[in-house]
Amino acid sequence: MNIFKVLSSNDGSINEPNVSSFLAYLLDPNENHGLGSRFLESFLSPMVLGDVDSFKELVYQNKVRDLSRNSKYEVRVQAEVKVNILENEIPRKTRDIDIVIELFDPIFSKSVPKFSFCVENKIKDGAIQTGDNQLFEELNGLVEYYQTLSDEGEQTLVSFIFLSHSGSKKAKLEFSELLFSLEHYDRAVPNIHLSWGDEEGIEPNVTVVDLLSRILKEESIGKIEPIFEYTKHTIKSFISFIYSGFSSYKEEKNLLIEKTDYGKPVIQYIRDFYDMVPFHRDIAHDELKNWVSQQVKVATGKTLKHANFDRSYIINEKNRKHYGVNSPQKAEKNLFYYPDENNKKIVRKLDPVNPPQNIRIYWKDPEQPDGTGWALVEGTGTLSHHQ
Repeated sequence: MNIFKVLSSNDGSINEPNVSSFLAYLLDPNENHGLGSRFLESFLSPMVLGDVDSFKELVYQNKVRDLSRNSKYEVRVQAEVKVNILENEIPRKTRDIDIVIELFDPIFSKSVPKFSFCVENKIKDGAIQTGDNQLFEELNGLVEYYQTLSDEGEQTLVSFIFLSHSGSKKAKLEFSELLFSLEHYDRAVPNIHLSWGDEEGIEPNVTVVDLLSRILKEESIGKIEPIFEYTKHTIKSFISFIYSGFSSYKEEKNLLIEKTDYGKPVIQYIRDFYDMVPFHRDIAHDELKNWVSQQVKVATGKTLKHANFDRSYIINEKNRKHYGVNSPQKAEKNLFYYPDENNKKIVRKLDPVNPPQNIRIYWKDPEQPDGTGWALVEGTGTLSHHQ
């Protein structure tokens, strides 16, 4: 049994913030997982050993030095850290950083860390929005936050780790936008793009799966201290969950069937249409369905079934709660909306950065009397929740 796949099925809610929280738990040497600081040191190795000049103090015998509770550093790992984005020194909006890893040295400062690693996690392409400068704004917001806390002469070395699934072209494009912004604003910030890993092993660089697998292997041959049995089992389940593309058992089965029948999952064809059409244009829903059906026909010679268009990709479709949309954060399915909920023949492409006003997003919420949760969509993917 894989607890991650079970919890993410049906009414489950394993989403990107959940995955980030679990990763933060494993990275925190102060937690009770039994890994100590071993995984944290492994996770930081590609960044630190790839830029020894910036991290000389963290390197010992060609490895990341001990970051356990016995070291000189106090390690703090936080998930979902909110930073302000300033404009003329006035907060304009906020950004949520998935994970912040801070290394405090009391000799350096009592108020700010000496090293801070900003980690942005993307487990699905649908959560990636190129062109909105998210990564740079998160990084810049964290730098400015430390500047407000530090005394003169204290300057935290902030670095950026971008974590995405393997082989994502959109993730590579978003990371290249960060590099462009850093160069444009003349910011010398250590940065690296890591991936979760894949079962085929096509990713040439080190992955999170590699790091976790190495720890399990080192434990099995006695190279490191024994790990709690429940931790080993959970890590193995997590690796399998990563290999599945963070999909539930039900999603895996459906995606496998669609991939076998149609060459790739139908939602990917729908996303291809999304990428092709402009914002703010009325689109006949039949136009979308006909285009996707034609692409499938050309690719596989097969005819799509009506049930493949379940409208779960339309955010203000109330019935999407019946099709596995159990969170408003299902970014891979938040693609279109009805300009008028009473007219389901017309849709428009959703702009997550500058969405239209007064548009609702629906999802399955068992805590609500009718089982439906809803909120108003706001800019940069945030929500104004209905109470």
